[in-house]
Amino acid sequence: MEPTHHSIRRALSAVVLATGGLALSAAIWASGNHGFAAGVLSFYGVASIVTYRWAGGRGDVAAILSTRPDERQRGLDRDATAISGLAVTVVALVGAVVAVARTGNPGDFGVICLVSGASYVIALGAMQRRR
Repeated sequence: MEPTHHSIRRALSAVVLATGGLALSAAIWASGNHGFAAGVLSFYGVASIVTYRWAGGRGDVAAILSTRPDERQRGLDRDATAISGLAVTVVALVGAVVAVARTGNPGDFGVICLVSGASYVIALGAMQRRR
């Protein structure tokens, strides 16, 4: 029996999470903190399994993680993504202001602010053209 698009997407959600966790764990391991790396790897392994099982269930989150979201669920996903983007942007702005006050340089927070602002402008322009 061939896997369906649904089962591939369900597995893909878990694989993407596991791959990110593996990369983060490898970086932590390379920095010399082996115990923390093992803990992070374990956390992401469990999170991947939970995500895979959750994506096969019922409800809004399962539909969003798989290929079955309806229009309302896609709206929930879009709104949650927008809110999380705003939260990250606010934290980056506060971090940049604090970094400038301390060192005169926004540092990594400034890069995040730049990426956030530039991606918003590009996305806004692209969306205007599509609609």
